[in-house]
Amino acid sequence: MARKLPVLAGSVLFVLGMASACAEVKPKYGPEATLLSASHAYLQKNAAPDYWALIPYYVSQQDDRSCSVASVSMVVNAARSGRKLTADDELATQKGLLVRAKSETWSKGVGDGGHGVNLDELGPIVEAGLKAYGVADATAEVHHTDDTSRKVKDELHHALVENEKSASDFIIINFIQGVYTGDAEAGHIAPIAAYDAKAGRVLVLDPDRQWYEPYWVSEATLLKGMATADKTSGKSRGFVWVKLKK
Repeated sequence: MARKLPVLAGSVLFVLGMASACAEVKPKYGPEATLLSASHAYLQKNAAPDYWALIPYYVSQQDDRSCSVASVSMVVNAARSGRKLTADDELATQKGLLVRAKSETWSKGVGDGGHGVNLDELGPIVEAGLKAYGVADATAEVHHTDDTSRKVKDELHHALVENEKSASDFIIINFIQGVYTGDAEAGHIAPIAAYDAKAGRVLVLDPDRQWYEPYWVSEATLLKGMATADKTSGKSRGFVWVKLKK
């Protein structure tokens, strides 16, 4: 999902709304986010394999419901980037993924009137998307971050450290967008592009490109955004750890 702007009806409401907006001007990003354009030294000094695998395929979600589709398309293309493709092999597009994955849950969730997909739905969807594009030897592990306890922090830290070692695995996170950006309070999905262990921060490749560029958040903020309740599933959010066969 993504941020949504209020709809104002009538000239009086419009004027009042504009006056209110002017009186309450918010910065583009909240204090938790550090823009990639302002902080990219890590990518210049480190291998950052996931970043370079994902960034050629960085796309904007096609609508407010399709953050999952954009995120999975990036991961599917990144997973295939080291494989021998033929001239007949198309890249994974958002439209193509929805057709090829043949997931009724996904199509319904991102269709008209849909509300996206939850974390437990995302795992099988990722595997279906990868298989549809010839990556049949991958698994998608669903990890719920129920709280911000030491146990959960350690599990997340382990995943981040392992994930940063190579492009043989990817992490897709499910979180409240406003915890990171300081703005939209909607549930959201995005891939992690890099983990700077020394600085303790993570690069989020946010597909909500109408509003945002990639940004860094601290490891603590990352967990805070995921350790939130998803009202549609009744469970906590978290991440999907996609592992390719080595």
